[in-house]
Amino acid sequence: MKPNTRILDYVVLIQDGVLTLDDVPQDIAKEVTKWVRYLAGIKDESMVKDDATQVKKVDDYDSHSTH
Repeated sequence: MKPNTRILDYVVLIQDGVLTLDDVPQDIAKEVTKWVRYLAGIKDESMVKDDATQVKKVDDYDSHSTH
């Protein structure tokens, strides 16, 4: 099912750090959470993004750019 404009608006505000999931109205909180997780690449409840890998990629890029 495609999200409607209202849900997408909240998803964008959450991704930009303007709002948190706690700020979303209860009637659409479940859908907004689903789409935020989907767009973040979280496929199921047990999967957690590996921030250490992302930081390492940035550090590697930074170290190569200074040489």
